[in-house]
Amino acid sequence: MALAVATVIRRLPVPVVARATGAHPRTVERWRAGVTPRRREYRGRLDDLASILALLGPGLSRDAQRQWFTASSAYLGGRRPIDELAAGRVELARGAAVAYAGGDPT
Repeated sequence: MALAVATVIRRLPVPVVARATGAHPRTVERWRAGVTPRRREYRGRLDDLASILALLGPGLSRDAQRQWFTASSAYLGGRRPIDELAAGRVELARGAAVAYAGGDPT
């Protein structure tokens, strides 16, 4: 089961959530303050983030999660998972998360 969207909003830094969802950082701050994301597009992208965090596993620290999203990945040909999410290539980012969780350090 994926993490709750509210948990994702609090767990990841504002710039990471903003980049992954396409939302303005102020919008993400409002979400953190308790405002429910209204746009279907944002809710879907937050669900994508939650599913990827769930794939990475609960043992990964918040800092390690942020680093995973923002570091270049050999699995993605040197691209960053956050950029794949921002471009709508969620399945590529999920594949990278599965590989990482399976022991591939990239």
